[in-house]
Amino acid sequence: MSAAARESVDTEILANLSPLNTMDADHFNEVASRAKIKQFKKGEYLFREGHSDRHTFYVIKGRIALLSQASEVKTIDGGNEEANNPIAPDLPRKFTARVQSTATVVMIDTTVLDFHLGKHDAETYEVNAIDEGGEGDWMTKVLQSQAFSKLPPINLQRMLSGVTEVPYQSGDVVIHEGQQTDHYFIVKSGVCCDANVLTQEWRCGDAFGASGLMLESGQPSSIIMKSSGELMLLPKEDFIELCYTPLVQNTNTNDVRPHIENGAKWLDLRSQSSRVGSCLVNSTYIPFPDLLEKVVNLNNFQAYIVVGDSPVQAGVGAFLLMQHGLNAYCYNDETSNLDVDFIDADASPEMVDDISAAPNSELQLKQELEVEKQRLMQDMESLKSQEVPSFSSGLGEGLSLVDDDSFIQTSTPTPPPAEVPTNSTAAPLSSTAVSQADDQKIQELNAANAELSKKIAWFETQLSNVNKQLSGETERRKLAEANYTNFLKKVKRYKRGNDALVKKLKTQLIEGKNKLTHLLEQSASVDTDINQARAQIEEKVTALAAAEEKLVKEQERVSELETTVTDLRNELDHVGQEFSSSDDADKVKLLQEKIKTSAEEKRALEEELKVLREDYEALENERAEAALWDEMEDLQNALDSDYKPAADDLSDLTDLLDDGASDDLNDLDFD
Repeated sequence: MSAAARESVDTEILANLSPLNTMDADHFNEVASRAKIKQFKKGEYLFREGHSDRHTFYVIKGRIALLSQASEVKTIDGGNEEANNPIAPDLPRKFTARVQSTATVVMIDTTVLDFHLGKHDAETYEVNAIDEGGEGDWMTKVLQSQAFSKLPPINLQRMLSGVTEVPYQSGDVVIHEGQQTDHYFIVKSGVCCDANVLTQEWRCGDAFGASGLMLESGQPSSIIMKSSGELMLLPKEDFIELCYTPLVQNTNTNDVRPHIENGAKWLDLRSQSSRVGSCLVNSTYIPFPDLLEKVVNLNNFQAYIVVGDSPVQAGVGAFLLMQHGLNAYCYNDETSNLDVDFIDADASPEMVDDISAAPNSELQLKQELEVEKQRLMQDMESLKSQEVPSFSSGLGEGLSLVDDDSFIQTSTPTPPPAEVPTNSTAAPLSSTAVSQADDQKIQELNAANAELSKKIAWFETQLSNVNKQLSGETERRKLAEANYTNFLKKVKRYKRGNDALVKKLKTQLIEGKNKLTHLLEQSASVDTDINQARAQIEEKVTALAAAEEKLVKEQERVSELETTVTDLRNELDHVGQEFSSSDDADKVKLLQEKIKTSAEEKRALEEELKVLREDYEALENERAEAALWDEMEDLQNALDSDYKPAADDLSDLTDLLDDGASDDLNDLDFD
């Protein structure tokens, strides 16, 4: 689609569109505020046949062509009466809408349109039922969200009336990592965030928790309250019935191909080990735990078919894509059932470099705590080494700082008082001044002792937390090592299966090679027979040509004899006339003998002509047989030109020759 920015639509344009022209002012203005206008370039598509997008389109300017199975059915021009009606609104789409010339198109969310058209339906949830003020803010945002705006109004009504409000404080953990929850969460106020990705936030009107509801592995990462607020909790059964099932579109092995042919793309959420040997062709790979973070990088105008480690995980992934306004289908079948042209068996999934490495942040924290521990110990030793003077005012034997076994003794004798100058103006140091100095020193030591105790307590708390984190990391490391071991086992099983398949293919290849050698030998034998038959046919053709020449000559001779007989008959008639006038017996006898001789010659010639005709017919039959051999020779040439693809055909031909054609060849008499 064009990258041009969408703009709000002038209400004058919408006033003539059906069914907006039947709405009252309030609902019309609400729909108008949600409508968008956009420019499409020639060749771009509004929607494709078979898709179930949730937008209603009107063409304002330009021309839109409706196609069915790549054949143009009709066109719609902006500005005419037909353009005031939605473009092919039936779902799933019965046509593909393609822009034939630069077009201006109004787009309205179908759910919003249906919502306001159904305001008189008893089952429709009324927007006016939302209280004004802060209470209605989260409901309004839910109704306007990418996913929930596609739900039927009755589902929205039941969903919003079935939630329970629960307050949370800042820092509270809403869902723990791996926890299976019983509720779906909608933020009414406050901010929630992902414990691992603090920038991933959910604010007023946002919803989360589908993974914890649907997956056996529970929530991928913990979700905490970033600031205090209230969450609306929807029970699991209501979530599945009212939200999840109506939104998630399923597909399987039998009907996934039309989606791919219409431009849909695979989105693979499986783990690395599950993708070994079954990577999808032309797919986008995002591990399921990273989906929320990387979903913003997906194309909003691309339809995706989501594949997961299980159909449930694929469904949750498709639901998360729907929440972000993407068109997604859940592949609720096993990838092993996919056609082989969808699988890229040679592709290698990315490998984890070091599964046993601890996070750098925890290692750094441990190092910092060790440094702080050493510093505190040094401070303690420094305080222990300090001597506190004891005066005669009875301050005690000593002061305890931190350790019960360590004391700062005041065994040092009391220093003598300083000499008082002889000057009468200088007063001697009083016992009150000494007592105040001791009290001040004691207070400083007590303060230092309290500060040191606080630091040690903080250090012990941090050390306990680090130990817990390291314990959890150890468990995760063990789990990762177990997963990696299972992965290696799968790779070995795959390799063993692959070796067995290669061995089987080699055996089949050897058998095929032997069969091909046998067929080549048979082909050579057939070639020899064909060459011999060709030589015999050439001899017969030569004999046929000679016989044809002889037949022509004999026909000419017969014609001459027939002419002679005709002349003799004429002469006999003439002689008969003469015989009636004279009785020349000798002449009559001579003519009778001549007629007898001519009749005998005629009979001999007729017998010879009969034999020649039989020979001619035999030669004609031999010519037909020669044509048959020519056809067989053409077939042999075709087999020689492309022998491998036609090996089976040659085998059939060999069987045919073995069954009956060889006998026919042996029956032919070429002599």
